[in-house]
Amino acid sequence: HANAPAARLFWIYALTMGASQGMTTVMALFLASKFAVTERNIGFFFTYVGTISFITRAGFLGKPVTRLGDLPLSRYGMVLLAMGLAGMAFSPNIPVLAFFVALVPLGTAFTFPCVTGLLSRVVSPHERGLYMGVQQTFGGTGRVVGPIYAGWAFDHLGHGVPFYTGAAIVILTITIGTGLEQFIPPRKS
Repeated sequence: HANAPAARLFWIYALTMGASQGMTTVMALFLASKFAVTERNIGFFFTYVGTISFITRAGFLGKPVTRLGDLPLSRYGMVLLAMGLAGMAFSPNIPVLAFFVALVPLGTAFTFPCVTGLLSRVVSPHERGLYMGVQQTFGGTGRVVGPIYAGWAFDHLGHGVPFYTGAAIVILTITIGTGLEQFIPPRKS
């Protein structure tokens, strides 16, 4: 049932997950080749990403979800994720790179919890566990396929290619979600 709202949310989750995990896989290689980052200072980059992700999810996410709703916020998250991925490949220096890298954990923090929240609202309560499990299976597939593709593309197509294609895939997921508004019941007070 490819057009069913749950199936569309599975694909959104899997594709955006694959794109973000692909970036994580090749980030160290990319930073080493473009910015001469070594094993001595790579930890700063991953700490930076992790800190932004933690602060966004633990301390900030609730208010935007309440104010905007899951669907609009997930779309904003996808735009931020795509901008971050594409911008990383074009970054001429570390400060510009830091800006675009920051968009990635913001984008994922706005996308993944909201997509899961949307899924819980479009399926019947007695099937939620089943659908959440299927979503995680799709996400797990993205976590495997995305990094494999990103590593291959980095080696064979060019160092920026995993970032460009990841951004394009994330933008595609916004179109997959077009029209989902009609299937989302209003939140209960």
